[in-house]
Amino acid sequence: MKTVKNLTNSVIWLSILAILLGIVLVAYPGLSLVALGLTVAAYLIIHGITLIIIDIKAWRLYIPFNGLLQGILCIILGILLAKYPANIAVYIGVALGLWIIISGFEGIKLSAALRGTGAPWVLMLIMYIIDIIIGCLAIFSPVLSSLSLTIGIGCVLIAHAIISIIDMIVVKKNAKDFENLIVEKLNLK
Repeated sequence: MKTVKNLTNSVIWLSILAILLGIVLVAYPGLSLVALGLTVAAYLIIHGITLIIIDIKAWRLYIPFNGLLQGILCIILGILLAKYPANIAVYIGVALGLWIIISGFEGIKLSAALRGTGAPWVLMLIMYIIDIIIGCLAIFSPVLSSLSLTIGIGCVLIAHAIISIIDMIVVKKNAKDFENLIVEKLNLK
């Protein structure tokens, strides 16, 4: 149970970092696109590495985290942004949207895995469907100006991070049931 709580704590801290980044983007939309690009690049690289590490640890415990694809995507996007920070207005909406959509689908898998526990998996499923819709909005919204892009990215990051924090709190509160379900599934194999 301690390992599940440690994994959820890691995701909660990443989400808090995303909320702080989102607040800065909303509060200071006049930041230069280069500074924004480099800031988001650093966050994506750190987030991607953390997701891959969490995925490897979760895989060893048969926990269906599935953060590897999302982690690789984050690292690639972070490297692209670090290399071409001035082009952030061109592709950050699409990149962020894809990242959130992949995260939403991963969350749907997690909520389905929690179906046999006391966790409110239906609520989690609904939240991740909303997350996917937010990701689609990030992809298909036209970029009218750099200020609206900055504010939009900040709002999307805050919304996505809040959903992740709520999800991890639910997983943490139901860690014992979740671990029992995993053990039960392992015993059936």
